[in-house]
Formats: sequence, structure tokens, C-alpha cells
Amino acid sequence: MSVILEWLTQQVLWISLICLFGALGYIAAATVAKRRRDTSQFSLEREIYHQRMARAWVVATLFLALAGTVFLVNIFWLPSVDANGSATPTPRSGLFTPTPGSQETALSATGSVTTAIVSTPASAGTAVPLPAATSVSADQLQPDCPSPGAQITFPVAGSDLSGTVDIVGTANVNAFSYYRYQVIFPGSDTPTFIAQYDQAVENGPLNRWVISDPARYPPGGPYRFQLVVVDIYGNTTTCTIPVNIVSSEE
Repeated sequence: MSVILEWLTQQVLWISLICLFGALGYIAAATVAKRRRDTSQFSLEREIYHQRMARAWVVATLFLALAGTVFLVNIFWLPSVDANGSATPTPRSGLFTPTPGSQETALSATGSVTTAIVSTPASAGTAVPLPAATSVSADQLQPDCPSPGAQITFPVAGSDLSGTVDIVGTANVNAFSYYRYQVIFPGSDTPTFIAQYDQAVENGPLNRWVISDPARYPPGGPYRFQLVVVDIYGNTTTCTIPVNIVSSEE
């Protein structure tokens, strides 16, 4: 079901155009049938052309109804449904704020960057210690976020993450429809869906990514964490950052 919804989101413009041209074609056919009905001298011919005209108008109406339905579904329904077909929550401003000093980054003489992040614990009252810093080469720390409408400002590329991570950034493009999160596991090229939201965000809290389950997110990296912003026409704008997942000490 999620594959069908994703395909429909991406193809809504083409489907609408096809339905529009189909409706115009049948409207033209109905017009021709009406003209021939009005000029026919025999009642049998007039009845035949009248039936053709009626059928053409019915099909044209169906094309227009299909185009309108697809467009309305894409605007009002798809943005509020995630890949599992359930409604997704809307992030609220002020849900969380990154704590100053929770991120430590150092550049070594060899050009490698060492980053460590204190992430929010998965459950209240459980302290998550600072993970051991790991070295990542500088060329692996470059984010791929070409558009200002899709940006991840926290965490930064190359970070070591664990527990529950507060995501901060921007998801706001022209004709905004919704944005979603997905991650590409090391050694794979297929993204895995995480969550979806239908409210634009400008330099604020986007989501919380829970990575505390090592069975789902084994320690290692780099994981390619992606923010995908979708407009009402199905166009996507993507921001990708490489991150590493580390184990949390009990």
C-alpha cells in the first residue's frame, strides 16, 4: 500500500494532465455528436448520435472527477498518512531544544574529524553517557543538502549518535505538502522509512529519531540519514548527512 501511495504522490501531475486531455477529447466528441444529431434528417440517426453524445459526456465527466479526486487526495490525505497507512503526529514548536555543549567536534592534524554527541535518553531517568569518540575521514563528513528548503542543522554530518536524537533543521519549500525521514543502512542503496509530517518547519525542531534498539540499528556506519521534502506536485528535495551509530553503555 505504501508503494502505491508513494507512486501516486510522485505521479499526481501526470495523472491530472492525462485525465484533463482525456476529458477534452471526449468533450470534443460530444460536441461533434451533438452537431450531427441536430443536422440529421432521420429519427434513427438522431437517436444514435444522441446516445454517442451522452456517452461522451459521461466519460468526460469521469475523467474530470478522477483528476479532481487524485489532486484532492494528494493535498488533504496523503500528507497525513505514513508508509504504514496510519496517521502521523504533527511536530510542535518548542518540543525540544538542543542543549549547548552536547556536541563536541575536533579537527586533528591529519585532517580527520572526531565528533561525539550526548543524545537524549530513550526513557526518563536513564542517563546516557558520552559515547567514545571515533575518527572519521574528512571526505566522509560532507552533507549533501543543496537546497535551503531541506536542511539538517543538528546533528551534523559525521556525528556519533545513540539513544534518542533530536533533529533540528528546515523543511519548507514552495507548494509544501509534507516531509519525511528515511535512512540508508551501510552497504545498501535502499532507503528505509522512519516518519512523516505535514507541517512545514523553518529552522526548528523536526523530529526525534530513536536509535536505541541495536537489533534495528546495529552500531557502525556511515548511515545516510535523509530528510525528504515533498511539494504538492510530487517533486522532492533531499538533504542527506552521513552519521555513525554507537552503542550506549548501560
